[in-house]
Amino acid sequence: MKYKISKLQIFRHIIQIAFFVLLPSLYFLAFSQLKTIYIMILKGNYNFIQAFPQIFVAVVIFPITIYFGRFFCGWFCAFGSFNDFLYMISSKVFRTKFKITKRLDVGLKYFKYVVLVFVICVIWTKGNTLFDSTSPWDAFALITDFPSVISDYFIGFVLLGLITVGAIYIERFFCRYLCPLGAFFAITSKLRRIKVVKPTEKCGKCRVCTNNCAMGINLYKTEQVSSGECINCFKCIEVCPRANTKVIIKDENIDPVYASSMAIVAFVGFYVVSSGIGNIISKNNADLGNRTSNSKAPSTSSSNATTNKSAPPVSSFNSKYKDGTYTGSGTGFRPNLTVAVSIRNDRITKVEVVSINDNEQQPVSIVPQEIIQAQSTNVDAVSGATRTSNGIMNAVDDALSKAMA
Repeated sequence: MKYKISKLQIFRHIIQIAFFVLLPSLYFLAFSQLKTIYIMILKGNYNFIQAFPQIFVAVVIFPITIYFGRFFCGWFCAFGSFNDFLYMISSKVFRTKFKITKRLDVGLKYFKYVVLVFVICVIWTKGNTLFDSTSPWDAFALITDFPSVISDYFIGFVLLGLITVGAIYIERFFCRYLCPLGAFFAITSKLRRIKVVKPTEKCGKCRVCTNNCAMGINLYKTEQVSSGECINCFKCIEVCPRANTKVIIKDENIDPVYASSMAIVAFVGFYVVSSGIGNIISKNNADLGNRTSNSKAPSTSSSNATTNKSAPPVSSFNSKYKDGTYTGSGTGFRPNLTVAVSIRNDRITKVEVVSINDNEQQPVSIVPQEIIQAQSTNVDAVSGATRTSNGIMNAVDDALSKAMA
């Protein structure tokens, strides 16, 4: 049976393109914020309110995935959409044909859990930085800045190339076999309320749904799709010649367009609200940092001048700095990150990020305040935004080098 694209799939592809253009780094943010939550739990730091600006995407995506299922993977994730579009082009234009056996497919799907365990145990728990340049999704997020990708993420770029080749021949290649975030969602989405059902007594020997499943699930064997691999693309519903496959919520049939619209509205609504809350908390944290910094700033009185002489140096160098405002540059995810650093009485009083080409905005409000409070550039990077954080620190160091007396 020849599959003809339906209105529902056109709707899904429109949503995919919209998220691909507007929120291309959503995958990176979700995964990095999962890391942030894990590190907080590992260290026993449960101040989630203060950390909310760093985890608000996770706060939105994870509950929605638990309730609705993996709509994030099938509808919102730019990396998943990248895999979809590659396979669509290759199958329609180049007419590539490559079939992987069901047995091998099932076995390879366990590899993404190995990747997830490796990331958690080796990279997150032990803080190993050896693999910082190997991330294919980081390379994907920076692909428009090709020179930076080659210089900073060469291994990641090579892996991205291999994933691209795999996606041309196998539908959702990365999502099926390699995605650590997909492995996490495959576990949590088993609790979902939106499910796909298909009474097998009406199917006969038909395997159209199975043959068109983007994730290679053996749908013909089950009456209810309980597999965590399901990404809610609903292609199985569209191709069923007997209208046997349906979407249910609490045993009630529901239009798949309505179900997907619910998930989209829930995600966008929670994302906007959470982003607003995150900005408010971030601003309050910044204001608190400014008040703390100002309260520690020495006055011009003689007694305070003596106190200032014993104040810790701005950096590891035991030298003095001239009063004034100095600019410095560094490289985060992309070059041309510029800061303005104000010095008064040998202390940093203000750090302002003047220009930044990165998508990561959390370090912009967090790292400068940490530098001011510590009076040092040796501060913690924002989890999930290490390169941008280090870029700000390097730019401040550059500015401080110009302020040396």
